[in-house]
Amino acid sequence: MGEIKDLEGLSEFCGAMMGDGWIQNDERCLFLAGDPVDDRDYYDNHIIPLVSKMIVPVCPKEFTYWGVYGIGIYHKKIIRQLLKVGLMKGKKVANTHIPMWIMKSNKNVKIAFLRGVFDTDGGISMQKDYTKYADSFNANYHTKSRIRIVSISKKMIAGLSEILEFLNFRFVMRERKGGFKCNRNNSSSYYIEINSIKDVHRFFNEVKPNNYKHITKYLIWKKFGFCPPSTDINTRKDILKNRINPFNLYAEVAKWSNARDSN
Repeated sequence: MGEIKDLEGLSEFCGAMMGDGWIQNDERCLFLAGDPVDDRDYYDNHIIPLVSKMIVPVCPKEFTYWGVYGIGIYHKKIIRQLLKVGLMKGKKVANTHIPMWIMKSNKNVKIAFLRGVFDTDGGISMQKDYTKYADSFNANYHTKSRIRIVSISKKMIAGLSEILEFLNFRFVMRERKGGFKCNRNNSSSYYIEINSIKDVHRFFNEVKPNNYKHITKYLIWKKFGFCPPSTDINTRKDILKNRINPFNLYAEVAKWSNARDSN
């Protein structure tokens, strides 16, 4: 790996690594991996070509021990070079922060980093409108969309908020307190959330996420005005191909709920 001239690609890779990647403390291994079903398209069609062209040829792999799918890099020299551009050792490092060269770069480099983080560690979800002003459609279907990125690193979220402000997005930034729950000690986390319909559309049109896991939810919401919850990526692909009527999924949920209540 020589000097990387594709700063947008490098920035996006850094964002993805800070979302779903980690480097072992001995600097022998770098991993970037996600869900073996929902994230497979993203790794096969985007991450693997990006890394293979920019850094070193890689192949997809099932990491069955962790239950994830992605890539591994085992060249210590390359890993040390990547550490110099701002990646950190350890999994989900609490003091992870956005490298200064990205923060001082141009708009496209900042957007690339945001895209990498969102594709791996962000999400778009929809919920029903529970206010008293909601009409029947909004009260019964998941029409209200929100984009969210979560991190245990306050510095990371603070840096993302600077990028979103630079891009003129409206958002909220909040802390979720940790503590002992479900027999484990949970760290506090921080998140950024975009709720306005206008900015959700702007995000997908300008940031241009590459993970079809997110894209399918957005496209269904855009097409039908809602997106059913708890669907996997294959179900959402079938909805977009008109093989499944999304309204019928609510009927299935109601049928299951009624059957459960009658037992």
